[in-house]
Amino acid sequence: MPKSPKARKESSKREREEGRMSEEGLNPFRKSSRTERSPSRGEERNQSKEIEQKIETVLREINEDMAGIVEESKVRRKELAAAREKEGEQEREDMLKSSEVRKESSKREREEGRTSKEGKYPLRNSSRTRKSPNRNGEEENQSKEMKTTMIREMREEIKTLRKELAAVREENGELRKN
Repeated sequence: MPKSPKARKESSKREREEGRMSEEGLNPFRKSSRTERSPSRGEERNQSKEIEQKIETVLREINEDMAGIVEESKVRRKELAAAREKEGEQEREDMLKSSEVRKESSKREREEGRTSKEGKYPLRNSSRTRKSPNRNGEEENQSKEMKTTMIREMREEIKTLRKELAAVREENGELRKN
């Protein structure tokens, strides 16, 4: 049975009122007051400028931190070089003292040998006849060892600095992308 025009009007009125009172998700064509409007071009420019400024400040801070790290490493290298030099001087002094002690002991041995064995070969049992290790060779080996350890430490420091730099660059890259 078809509805009368009056009945149709009333039913459509009811549906409209119910639609207004119902949730906004039911009517997809109705404009919601809750939906956000898209930012204008001016607002977008302002937001992008703010982001660029933040990136610049972060980059400045990173560069300052890197400069501080470089300065610290320079200071540490100088301190390390001074400590090694001091250690080297101490070793040289110790070697000189030990060589003086050896000379004195060899003199005593020679004198004792002469007084006890006044025979055909008085210096035969002296310390001169024994082979002593090459002292210059020992010093060269020690200096080579010191140089190699210093090179190793410098390489390790360079590796750590490179890792830090890579991390900073990675952060910068992420900031630029965002």
